Amino acid sequence: MEISGIIEEAKDVAGKYNLELVEIDRTDNIISLKLLIDHELFIQIYGNTGRNKLNLALVFKNKRLYGYDFEGGKYHCHPFDDPDGHISADSRRSISIQEFVQESMRFLEENNLL
Repeated sequence: MEISGIIEEAKDVAGKYNLELVEIDRTDNIISLKLLIDHELFIQIYGNTGRNKLNLALVFKNKRLYGYDFEGGKYHCHPFDDPDGHISADSRRSISIQEFVQESMRFLEENNLL
């Protein structure tokens, strides 16, 4: 995973879903991005290439609705029905930005939040 790859995937997804991509911060091995859905609803992307970490969160009014992140050497999910809970993932690999955005958009549509 490289910073340029994270940015490129985020740009592709932003174009596909008509979202605004905002770069929050970047260093040699860290990137922080937002995919804006509206002013209070966005997808946060945090990548750390030094730790091979990609954290993703769907955020509404500064509260996580759904997330997928890396802690303790493996990934876990913060599910829609319990965003403060943890479900361990079977893999050391994160889901892709594309998969995460697709799941998030489906959830938002099904719950009439879009």
